[in-house]
Amino acid sequence: MNLTTRSLGLALLLLLLFLGAAVTLQWWLHRETQRLQTMAVDELRERLSSALAASGRPPGQWNDRSLRELGAMLGGTVEFYPTDKTPRNPARAAALSFTQDLPAFPGWQVRVTSAVPAMLRVQVLNQRIMTVIVLLALLLALVPLLTVLLDSRRTLSTESNTRSPWAASRAQAVGIEHFAKISNERTAALAEEHGARVRAEENLQVNRTMLDQSVGERIRLGRELHDNISQTLYAVCLTLESVQKKNTLAPELKQRVDQCMAELRRLNQEVRAYLLELEPARVHGQSFAGAVAALISAFPAEDAVKFEQRLDEEAVALIPAAQTADIMNILREAVSNSLRHGRARKITLLAGRSDREIALAVQDDGAGFAPKPGGNGHGLSNMQVRAAALGGSLRIDSTPGKGTRILLTLPVPSAV
Repeated sequence: MNLTTRSLGLALLLLLLFLGAAVTLQWWLHRETQRLQTMAVDELRERLSSALAASGRPPGQWNDRSLRELGAMLGGTVEFYPTDKTPRNPARAAALSFTQDLPAFPGWQVRVTSAVPAMLRVQVLNQRIMTVIVLLALLLALVPLLTVLLDSRRTLSTESNTRSPWAASRAQAVGIEHFAKISNERTAALAEEHGARVRAEENLQVNRTMLDQSVGERIRLGRELHDNISQTLYAVCLTLESVQKKNTLAPELKQRVDQCMAELRRLNQEVRAYLLELEPARVHGQSFAGAVAALISAFPAEDAVKFEQRLDEEAVALIPAAQTADIMNILREAVSNSLRHGRARKITLLAGRSDREIALAVQDDGAGFAPKPGGNGHGLSNMQVRAAALGGSLRIDSTPGKGTRILLTLPVPSAV
């Protein structure tokens, strides 16, 4: 085996190794692109489910403004439509899009369309670059090989002695050196592309974390706004209504009270519409019994409504001080619903315990209602979320015409 044959064999071996590495890297990039696309779609599904669960609003009640706000939160567009109809706008080809049924609202589907994340675009660009690099490598590798073959044929056919064996070997060595230089340049380019891909993935992860924090903060602020400011405004409205019922007011004062009532109702509607405000003051340095007394005193004292407390002292003593504020928000919502929706005349607050659980209940003799499987409004949904955050559960027992009972069950704190 002469030097030319060995050089050709070495060149072919290097070319095959390079092609094998390039094909393997191309396959890996394709697999990673598919995985990132699946992760992006799963993340959109989770964020959509969290937003719909926090809202509790049926699909038919979403207007264009609400859909635009939800789409901005998800980074795309959202469309609700019945299962027997097709969506109004076709899905874009160069975008992430998925359609799923809504278990909480049978007969409805939702389609989310989002722009392709930057990481996926980088992956597709990398695949195209790799294809171009492989083609260029083949062309550049064939040039020295063809040169060596032509020189070898020319030498054998003419049997010329003008070129010495050392000159032929030097030409072959120059061709191999050129091929090695090109391979090193391609390797450096691949390393640079890999670094750019890693940096893009890190930026995508940071943006995803910031977006999740923003969505969670908006949901939390909405829940706090509904459970505190909105209910306080309603308590003030009830107090002014009790003042209105007294006929001793002068006409001018009665007109002023009517104006205040109208303004408070308008403000309460705006607060409920936006559900976005700072976190209210928490209950600090106050016992649970004192917090219950303050809760009852916040509502108007009318002869027609009677409050009754049956609080077991041992059960109340086991409630951690850090959980008092969230528990009072649940009780405040329950009492407000009994007065506003149930028109109750007697409301009883109970507290008891067992070996493993603490039970708190709000029971009334109001109109009651028929609980729906998909939820009964924003307030009850907030109560469920707060109970779960405390590690407990919330049960709603109600029958039309027979009153309502809200039962909050919490685990007994373990002794440290």
